[in-house]
Amino acid sequence: MTVFFVCGAPKSGTTWLQRLLDAHPQVACAGEGHFIERFTAPLSQLVSSYNRQMLLEVEEVYEGRPAYGPVNQAEFDEVARTFILNRMMSRRAGPEVRWIGDKTPRYTHYLPQLHRLFPAARIIHIVRDPRDVAVSRMAHSKRAGAPDALTPGTEPYWATVKDAVQLWNEAVRDVDAFAAAHPRLVHELRYCDLQADPAAETARLFGFLGVDTGAPLLERVVAAASFEALSGRRPGEEDPDSFLRKGVSGDWKTQLDPPTAQLVLAACGELMRAKGFAG
Repeated sequence: MTVFFVCGAPKSGTTWLQRLLDAHPQVACAGEGHFIERFTAPLSQLVSSYNRQMLLEVEEVYEGRPAYGPVNQAEFDEVARTFILNRMMSRRAGPEVRWIGDKTPRYTHYLPQLHRLFPAARIIHIVRDPRDVAVSRMAHSKRAGAPDALTPGTEPYWATVKDAVQLWNEAVRDVDAFAAAHPRLVHELRYCDLQADPAAETARLFGFLGVDTGAPLLERVVAAASFEALSGRRPGEEDPDSFLRKGVSGDWKTQLDPPTAQLVLAACGELMRAKGFAG
């Protein structure tokens, strides 16, 4: 069984991608494990405190001749690796499954840590036009209780846009840096391409994992993870109260006022061009 991790800036389509991956009979993909920020990072602090306390005890009681040495990196990694694998395997994947994965958007920030724990793990990164990301973030903020998040000129509106821009830039740069060092381990796809040609993009995606890419199977996978199947609506039919709000690309053209679109372009322009998003 081989592992993979799915990541991307928040509101870039990671949940859709997870559902798509999980629909393949040879792939099991869950989310959101948050294994680094919510488990290994706090565990690292606990182990550091343990090592410090043990050192003090050795000096005060055992005259520098410890019964136990400090917990080293290899021991820490083994504990973390075992925990993560056990959590991922707890879904009881079917006998056909060859890959198990977890989707957590913020893995973009923790790829070196994941690679240390799982050197052969594959990374799947989805990228969305940051202008659409900003719109989706604003809609999410409004749904979460910030009524002015979609009202231009208000503080919630600008705060949400700036946060979306910052997180998008950080995510893309972090993944690009990791991919430069480990190009064979990273597969990147764009949200808009997955929408425009799901057959071709899913064939590339599952080809990266080396699982069945037969056309009849991929048709069933795409249908099972389509916006219609997941939301009960056609793409473009908006439900502002749903996590799966609208399911389209280019929504920014009608939702962002020109100054906001220009702000995103100014902040993300270089990386947008590198990813093929027209200004």
